[in-house]
Amino acid sequence: MKIKFFKQNDLHLIKRTIKYVFPYKTKFILAFLCILSGIGTGLAGPLFWGRILNSLFQKNMDGAVHNIVYSLILAILTCVISYFQSYIFASLNQNIIFDLKQDMYKALLDLPVKAYDDIDNGELMSRLHGDAAEVANAITGTLLNTLVDIIRLFAIGITIFAISASLALIVIISFPLSFFISSKYGKKIRASNKQLSIINDCYFSNTGGAIWGIREVKSLGIKNNRINSFTTLANKLKEQKIFITVLGSLAQLLSNTVNIAAQMAVAFVGGIFVITGSLDIQFFIAFYSYSGQFSGSLQNISRTSLNLQQVMNSLERIFHLIDGMSYPSEKFGSKSINNISGHINFEDVTFQYNKEQNVLKGLTMDIPARGRTAIVGSSGSGKTTIFNLLLKLYEPCKGRILIDGIDLKEIKEEELRRHISVVRQDPFLFPMSIRDNLLLANPDVSQTELENACKRAFIHDFIETLPDRYDSMLGENGVNLSGGQRQRIAIARAFLKKSKIILFDEATSSLDNESQFYIKKAIDNISRDCTVVIIAHRLSTIIESDVIYVMDKGEIAGQGTHQSLIRINSIYKNLYKAEVDLINENCKEVI
Repeated sequence: MKIKFFKQNDLHLIKRTIKYVFPYKTKFILAFLCILSGIGTGLAGPLFWGRILNSLFQKNMDGAVHNIVYSLILAILTCVISYFQSYIFASLNQNIIFDLKQDMYKALLDLPVKAYDDIDNGELMSRLHGDAAEVANAITGTLLNTLVDIIRLFAIGITIFAISASLALIVIISFPLSFFISSKYGKKIRASNKQLSIINDCYFSNTGGAIWGIREVKSLGIKNNRINSFTTLANKLKEQKIFITVLGSLAQLLSNTVNIAAQMAVAFVGGIFVITGSLDIQFFIAFYSYSGQFSGSLQNISRTSLNLQQVMNSLERIFHLIDGMSYPSEKFGSKSINNISGHINFEDVTFQYNKEQNVLKGLTMDIPARGRTAIVGSSGSGKTTIFNLLLKLYEPCKGRILIDGIDLKEIKEEELRRHISVVRQDPFLFPMSIRDNLLLANPDVSQTELENACKRAFIHDFIETLPDRYDSMLGENGVNLSGGQRQRIAIARAFLKKSKIILFDEATSSLDNESQFYIKKAIDNISRDCTVVIIAHRLSTIIESDVIYVMDKGEIAGQGTHQSLIRINSIYKNLYKAEVDLINENCKEVI
């Protein structure tokens, strides 16, 4: 029966893995020298013990003492070599983990937004942390130890054949049986590991989701639901790991049985050789020790199949991500755009998130440089999609988008990001100080520039009331700030970034009147020098816009100023009337 140790794709994965090993070839050479030294001391040890026992049987105390001293020196030398080997292995392991994680993290950030729409964050975190460590452990553990065992096999093999060829054949004959057992169980373990990865991804997702969304968990009263879900997944994870461990242990048990049988045969036949005088007792003692090392190395090599089958699944997941096999990395051009005015054109742009329905249908839109442009419409009309395309988070299915006459596809990523800022309805703030959050936009600004930006965004006075002022730490996503305060910090960040195009995505839809007032004043400040594009839910905030586009079912249903649209555009008129009616209704309730 033909046994395939590797599949064709496995060889490709191994070649890709060598890239992460090659930069550390010097350390691998040092590790190899330590391995050779360890093998040398391992070969010398049994000979000294054989001599010690032989001297004791012959009542030669001087010879026994000398050999004991030599054995102690050898033991100390072995410990020193083992120490250096452990250090080198640990250094290799952590460096390879670092390199893998770095490339995976870069690949994660290069993934298009659509990938994050389809793949759960828990799965990505599982790949980044769990799979990288498993591969590195396999390289520095399984592969290097296998190299040790192969070299040891040759060295010990020559030695035991020199002592007794007959006994050596008994030891060697056990290898094919052990290898067959390991290969057979390796396939089952690999399939089980794939299932384990799926369960592990769900486990990370469930656990992380509950922690990241702890406020929703508590406010919805679903703690028991989340605990039950966690318990179910944790139990599945536990059972799958037990199953894989049992499979590996069963394979090891069968291999050990074969090796024990071989050792018993060596003891029986070797004993006969000693009794008949065809083998000296000291060489039999040394041979028996060597045969144990030889069988152990054979068993380790056969177990390599099991270990590699487990790690191949992690390699597939890692390089699937790094090589962009599911989702190609975002593509940008090579053009720089300096001193831009911020003139934006959408030319016959069509877009769909899936193949079922167009979100935008042949959209043509002209957004003049500087000033304020507003986009309004009912939910699902395509407003936010316009921003997503302008930010190049998605690619148009048809048509093109231009900034100052340059196609977005031709612009460098760093240039595009530098010239466009976005303030969202719920802006994301990192769990670090206010200062550090602001400096993310421009690390080189002075304290004066920092404060001026915050003054223009009407957030400086609030920051000054905090105990640590600009060094005050923010909670996860700025949880210790109000929505209006988070948005004004995001606006200040946009000021510091000095972008010529600033997008406001429903920036005032859920704020109190005071916050709305301050943000409106901040927008007035920005629009003097920048192109400001606003997606508005509250039409009262965009009445003074230079031009308003009305969206309906992915198409432009009208454009103009507030006054002109009220007169001629029924969709805009209905939207405005609905807002006025709501305000009047709220006023009646207050009265």
